Amino acid sequence: MKTKQCVSRNKYIIFTMVVLLVIFNMDTYGWYISGTVKDTSGTALEGVSVKVRDSVKYSTITDNNGRFILEAPTSSIDFVRSDRSSLYSVKAVKGYFLVRSTHDDLFKFSLIDCSGRTLWAANAVSVQGVAKVAFPPKLSPGIVFLQIRHSKGFECYSVGLNLDGLSMEFSRSTAKKAAVTSISQVTTYPTLLFSKTDYRDTSFSMTSENMTDVAVFMAQDEEVCSLPTKLNWESSGILVDIKPDASHRIVSVKDPTIQKYNDKYLIYCTVYNTSTSTWNMQFIQFSDFSQAAAADPIFMDQVPGFSGYKCAPELFYYAPQNLWYLIWQQQDPAYSTTATPDDPYSWSSPRRFYSGGIPNSPNLPIDYWPVADSDNFYLFFTGDDGKVYRAKTSLENFPNGFGAPVVVKSLGTDIIFEGSSHYKIKGTENTYLHLVEGMGSTGRYFSAWTSNGIEGAWQDYMVGQSNPFARTNNVTFAPGVTDWSDDVSHGELLRENPDQTQELDLCDLKFIYQGKAPGSGGSYELLPYRLGLLTAR
Repeated sequence: MKTKQCVSRNKYIIFTMVVLLVIFNMDTYGWYISGTVKDTSGTALEGVSVKVRDSVKYSTITDNNGRFILEAPTSSIDFVRSDRSSLYSVKAVKGYFLVRSTHDDLFKFSLIDCSGRTLWAANAVSVQGVAKVAFPPKLSPGIVFLQIRHSKGFECYSVGLNLDGLSMEFSRSTAKKAAVTSISQVTTYPTLLFSKTDYRDTSFSMTSENMTDVAVFMAQDEEVCSLPTKLNWESSGILVDIKPDASHRIVSVKDPTIQKYNDKYLIYCTVYNTSTSTWNMQFIQFSDFSQAAAADPIFMDQVPGFSGYKCAPELFYYAPQNLWYLIWQQQDPAYSTTATPDDPYSWSSPRRFYSGGIPNSPNLPIDYWPVADSDNFYLFFTGDDGKVYRAKTSLENFPNGFGAPVVVKSLGTDIIFEGSSHYKIKGTENTYLHLVEGMGSTGRYFSAWTSNGIEGAWQDYMVGQSNPFARTNNVTFAPGVTDWSDDVSHGELLRENPDQTQELDLCDLKFIYQGKAPGSGGSYELLPYRLGLLTAR
């Protein structure tokens, strides 16, 4: 009966509470984050200003090791009921509900939602006028009522959460008095803003209330370039060649993904091994492209969990989780994570994004590309059917929750075949560049489109064999380099920031790609692909 009274007494404020439900989504009291800010080469940055967006209360500066800590302790707010002869003071402080009274008593605490359902209950006996009970480990999103029963009756309080932690208000039977005015409008979790002279402002959105040792990368504030109206490329010689061993009779190296980590380039790529008659992957690392040819590969089928058919990898850093991801096809997309992408033996056991296969999938889903904006995470892929597909989930749910893919672009296989990649253009608010490999009449090549936002409609940029993004008719080979390929096939543009935004600097365009000897043919798996590097001139 007392529970019903508490809720009934607050029936006039339920509308106010429901309106505010959309504001409060934090699952516990207060928040904490620590981490290190680095430049894109991995060097720690001292003196970076760290602030919370939409709040002037929380800020700090990184130390000489680039370290920072920000936290919001649980707030401590007194609310005193004055219309009883007894005096009760209620606080929420340091993980406890605390009641002070003029006499010792048994206090019964409960949290009740607007429908009258009890979410949590606990008892405490006061000693020398003080009773306390620990907060529940979790609190459902939104505003609830705290009821405190004792020998002289009961008290009701409205409880909500904000950036400052817990907020409480004594509940009366009028909407005017019951409005919780001390709670400010916030997002699910705080977003931190990082600022430093000569560096681009960088944001980081927390995905839980307690995050430690996150890594934040800041790029130097450099010249911003626009999309060129015409492109000409110069190709290197063979950058990464075939290097078999006794148990790996490798005949091709293809499908490269590249990122920079701790001043070294990391490349994961596909190989075909005639010893096992299957596609798998290899890993190499080097400090300078001049060293790439000498780098010895580590074959990924030697890593636990990585044997069998696995190819077309993509490597990126997922900042919200402070983890590196490796994504590949097998045919459905799969992934592993690590904190040390330069150690191929450190990858976690592989997992699939779709436990039951991709719904409404093409017959041959291939070449998965990850990219995210401030709200969602996307997987693009192709199907050798003239179409580009896109699936998505929220940042909070990633790597789970991907839905059925949608068709983004549909053209003939001459223009859209496989190997798509997608980038946010540096210096723009929301412009994206989309590259897709086409079959072509004389060899593979790339077309390009732009869009406003990842989900925006694609606009032609450089499309088709006569106006390509990269094809033999706009590629020349460096002086002294033999024309070793008639194809510009599966590859990607180099990024200075390794994270999930896939931000692209148009001032320094480099494209790692796969090519093969002119005139080579035969079975697809035996085609002698090697890797090269295009540089825009």
